[in-house]
Amino acid sequence: MPGRRIALYFSWNWPAEAGAELGGLENRYPTLFEFRRALWPHFEHAADPKRFDQGIGGFLKDVVLGDFDLFRRVVKESTGNEVTVIHRTADKGVARELDRDFLAGIDTLIVVSLDHRRTAQRPTSGEAEMLRDFLAREEACLVVCPHHDVGASEDPSTRIAEFTHHADRLVPAQQRIGGFACGILEALGIPVVNCYGLSPARATDGSPERLVVHTDLDVDGLLRGVITFNLHPHLPHLAVLPTGAYTVDVLAERVINPAATEHPFVLQGHRTFNALLRTRAGLAGRVVIGDATLWSAAFQGLESLKAFWRNIAELPLGER
Repeated sequence: MPGRRIALYFSWNWPAEAGAELGGLENRYPTLFEFRRALWPHFEHAADPKRFDQGIGGFLKDVVLGDFDLFRRVVKESTGNEVTVIHRTADKGVARELDRDFLAGIDTLIVVSLDHRRTAQRPTSGEAEMLRDFLAREEACLVVCPHHDVGASEDPSTRIAEFTHHADRLVPAQQRIGGFACGILEALGIPVVNCYGLSPARATDGSPERLVVHTDLDVDGLLRGVITFNLHPHLPHLAVLPTGAYTVDVLAERVINPAATEHPFVLQGHRTFNALLRTRAGLAGRVVIGDATLWSAAFQGLESLKAFWRNIAELPLGER
């Protein structure tokens, strides 16, 4: 039987991300040069400016995108199909909006929303309608993946508290990522937003702490054999809002790092944050919401992540 056809859709505008003003600190990715300096002596294989773009584009190409290669290999082993990779606006400025022909050729669409909100990436009304049609197929799976939203508050003391909590000096005081994902969720009436950038807890051996899994809600077995996710240093809380067209279940939570400095979210009494969500009913297909780094191999937890990737890849298919 043919395997599931999966696509990664990077919703960024590459020229807008790579061309960010380097004089500004906020709402941009680091250059490859800044990344190398912060992590020295790692990544010195990319030091030659004749071979590697030392700007933001080099960071996106040689660091971020390469982290998704293992996911693509695991999926191909499980399905027999290559993972399709599409950029909303690629490095040469070529735009690729979602369209019916593209969606007709896949069963699982993973939206990797690493776009900064300042670039104003939003789905069009036509794209939203096509996604509704896509989700009318019982076998369809839409995975919507924003990333962190650090420094949303205009209060400097709050920004300092957030920054010292996650402690990643490559992340500026404000870095709001995931606008396209939020636009999809809003357009579909799914009441979820990404908040903050929280430090996940570690186990005593330094590996990622175990997930808090709500097995009774995991009707698809997405977390079968999955013990943890990764140790990315700043992960979003996927907040479920009180109103929306669809009920959303929290399948898994992460424990917040108790060794990190206090964060406004922790001061509100929270000790965990929502890490994986799924729509319960009202759609023939399924919508899953998680962080964009769930598909990355860069932040530990690989054995569990591979199990999660296989569970996504092996969701049952009806007759096509």
